[in-house]
Amino acid sequence: MKFTRSLNARLIISHLIVSLISIILMAVFAGRTILQATIAEAEHNLQDLAFAAGNALELPIQEIQDGNRTPESVKEMLSNMFADNLDLRFTVYRVTGDVLIDSGNNPPEKANRKNSPEVIQALESELGRGVDIRKNAKGESYMHMAVLVQREIEVIAILRLSVPMQPAQDAARRSIAVLLLTALLIASGVSLFGWILAHNLARPIQVLTRAAENMEQGDLSVRVKPSGPQEMYRLAEAFNSMAKRLQSNVSELRAFVPNASHELRTPLTVVKLRTEALREGALEDPEVAIRFLEEIENEVDRLVRMVNDLLDLSRMEAGLEAGAPCLISLDTIAKEVFETFKIRAERVNVHLKKDIASNLPQVIGNEDQIRRVFYNLIENAIRYTPDGGDVEILLRQGPSENSVRFLVRDTGPGIPPEHLSHVFERFYRAETQRARPGMTKGSGLGLAIAKSIVENHGGEIGVSSQIDNGTTFWADFPTVL
Repeated sequence: MKFTRSLNARLIISHLIVSLISIILMAVFAGRTILQATIAEAEHNLQDLAFAAGNALELPIQEIQDGNRTPESVKEMLSNMFADNLDLRFTVYRVTGDVLIDSGNNPPEKANRKNSPEVIQALESELGRGVDIRKNAKGESYMHMAVLVQREIEVIAILRLSVPMQPAQDAARRSIAVLLLTALLIASGVSLFGWILAHNLARPIQVLTRAAENMEQGDLSVRVKPSGPQEMYRLAEAFNSMAKRLQSNVSELRAFVPNASHELRTPLTVVKLRTEALREGALEDPEVAIRFLEEIENEVDRLVRMVNDLLDLSRMEAGLEAGAPCLISLDTIAKEVFETFKIRAERVNVHLKKDIASNLPQVIGNEDQIRRVFYNLIENAIRYTPDGGDVEILLRQGPSENSVRFLVRDTGPGIPPEHLSHVFERFYRAETQRARPGMTKGSGLGLAIAKSIVENHGGEIGVSSQIDNGTTFWADFPTVL
């Protein structure tokens, strides 16, 4: 039953079932209404005819009772009156229920509740009429209408008219047949529409399914053309965006593995070489031994920093380091960070300056993480600024009313244009960018961490640079509305 498992088949079948059930219910209701209307119309017509004939019989019946007229002459009068209704049968009963006049050759029995309930109903009803539909001995259905024949207020006879229901039922059946044919045509149209709709809905899903299967087999370059209803169009766009991001992440991961291996191999190689040198005799020279041990210690510290930075970056990208957000004044953090780096900058002969605007709006976020962004950007600027250079910290209103911009501007050698788009990648370093003497080598993750923190706070981070004219890093943080 693979056919019924597909979305296309299920949509078609569901449309067909719903349309058929709806049409069947409407057909049953409409057919019943048509049949009831046909019976009501036949009853109304027969009632009008019976009351008209009953009024015409008042004087003739009175004359029969007075002996001035025969029942046969009245029968002939009624036959002429109903000459246009060939299927109609009439019977005139006495008040006692005995038959006085009958249009047939075999008069019915004396009226009673069993064989002529309409006659008894007419006698007992305030309206002076009675109606009943029943089958005769041949199984044919007849409608019987009985009305009182009155002379002033005295009941002198009962007139009963009987007509077969077959003509009225045939007309009703023809109407119902036309209705069913129309319903079938509508059902066919609904089914066709359902097929077209199901095809239009299922086709984009099938395309997405094939694309996902190709992606599962390793083809991350697969994309789909958005089509179909708005929801499917947006789903296709989301799929393409996801595929693009996944491809980018995989590419970054593939680039990260060799970069990480290289970054880890360098300090490990230094540690191994210095350890071997100490073991082979350098330990006997106290001055060389102390220098080698210091190098080993520096490389181990660098490894620890690198591992910690990797763990922190992984946590932040997974959303595990968000913490409880709170209101933060960036000017306060900027001033504290400035004081922290002021002495460090003086030690390496770099002039650290600040330009912090007042009355800036607050932001919502994690204070420790934002402080870390400031630390990483300032430390990076000091590391690559030469002796006598300047590093300036600025805090300004952002490019929009709902943002605050933090800037770190240095007078270093600058970053070549071809490297600018890569500076926030893990372990990426421009070949022309060398740390100043006396500064420890970074882990290559500081800018990547800063980018992850800023983006997790809903902000943006960027860089601009000119060769021999310094570099400016900036980070925009959304403010409290």
